[in-house]
Amino acid sequence: MNHRIKPIATIALASIAIVAGCSKKPAESANEAPSASAQARKPGPTDWNDEAGKAAIAADAGSKKPYVCVFIYPDVGQRGTNVRAEDRPQLGMKKVSLNEESVEATTAEKAHAIMESATNHSLQIGPCTADLSAASIDKSISLSSYPTVQSGLQVALLYYGLNGAALPVSDLARDFNADYRSTTDSFKQQDLIKGIQAQYEAQQKAELASPYFVVKATAALGHYNAETKAFPILNLGMDGNSRLGLPDASFYGVVMRGDPKFQSVAPETEEKARALEAKVAAAGDRLPINVDVYFKAADTVSYAARKDIVAKVVAVRIADQSEALIADIH
Repeated sequence: MNHRIKPIATIALASIAIVAGCSKKPAESANEAPSASAQARKPGPTDWNDEAGKAAIAADAGSKKPYVCVFIYPDVGQRGTNVRAEDRPQLGMKKVSLNEESVEATTAEKAHAIMESATNHSLQIGPCTADLSAASIDKSISLSSYPTVQSGLQVALLYYGLNGAALPVSDLARDFNADYRSTTDSFKQQDLIKGIQAQYEAQQKAELASPYFVVKATAALGHYNAETKAFPILNLGMDGNSRLGLPDASFYGVVMRGDPKFQSVAPETEEKARALEAKVAAAGDRLPINVDVYFKAADTVSYAARKDIVAKVVAVRIADQSEALIADIH
């Protein structure tokens, strides 16, 4: 059975449109003391609010790790915000990219709330996903033993297990159990739910004991880049800003975080690069590929109606549509 996820299932979590002419004010000289008026000035409704941010951070008690939050700026022509991503050591925040800022928090939802407070609710905060660069990987587990993600149920069980929430067994049964879904008889549903709950709890326990999986997707290779000496992988983001929705439950998905090396194919020799470039050109500038992404489920994020696991990429296998190997990246 083909369990590959089509490119249509790869959905951007957030987009950015920088407001024209809405740049930051010039920074004060490092050697120049702030004026008395600057020291007394309170943040306006479209400014950073350090005090609110500090209060939100202090209220988030528990073990923390870094989360990267996306700033979604208004479209050009709309009323803007003075908030921009920047290093803010007084809050322990760091600029990650033009529209991403990191913060230490206990959960993705807490990170989101902290960012909303710190930015005075002056712009939309997109998903906050865990920075998994420090997450450990058990390399003694063979990639060949990673089970394939075939259903949203697998992701759902991981999602509720990783964030410590109770399993909504009835809701999951309605989504994933045909027998439960096919009857409206409340007595039959009660009888069914007992067995379904035991099944789901056992499956969840097994998944959490070894949260290593492989998701099989389709993507494409773009043209060779002479500067990077690599072919970019298209339609399959692994930077924490894209998700793979499952065909049987698009509201459960996998958000992948991986090193930049997983985002492209770098042939070992010029001869191999020339041969692969010829295939890309012959395919009409985008060579269809099959991609097996091996990952460890390590965190969760919920945004709008979506409930996703955040996964650290362990390895990637790339093949053409006939499954001829193009690259193994570890």
